[in-house]
Parts: sequence; structure tokens; C-alpha cells
Amino acid sequence: MTVTMTPVTATPTHAHPRLFMIRVWREQAGSPSTVWRGKVQSLPDGEAYYFHTWARLIAHLQAMMESERSGNLDSEPEKGDNP
Repeated sequence: MTVTMTPVTATPTHAHPRLFMIRVWREQAGSPSTVWRGKVQSLPDGEAYYFHTWARLIAHLQAMMESERSGNLDSEPEKGDNP
């Protein structure tokens, strides 16, 4: 079997790419179960959002990208889960 690989060139689909730092850590909640927590921070402006589920992280990232596309860059940051 022959596999042909086609080179992919990265072309930006957005005029202003966004950079995020995502930190994830594990906490013992006083029980044998492990709780995962995280923080996403927009760089370089520093807007931060804490989350405890992947769904909340994805929803917040989508909201941040949508607010930029709509031109609403000065919106109030959402309050996330407690750190």
C-alpha cells in the first residue's frame, strides 16, 4: 500500500490570532476522589477564567473568540469557577 502525503500550509483563518495559556492541576478534595481544576489566561491582556470541567473551558474559549469576532473586545470578563 502506498501512502501519499500532501503538505499542508498553515494559513491563518483569523486576522488576529489569540494566544492562551492553560494550566490544569489535580486536587484531593479530602476524599479518595481526584478533582481536576484549571485556569485559562488570555495573553497578553491577562484575562483569566477558572474552570473545573472541559465543557466550561471550551464554552469560555468559544465565547472569547466570538466576542473578538463581533468587535466586543471591552466586554466584562466572565466569572469562572472558584480556583
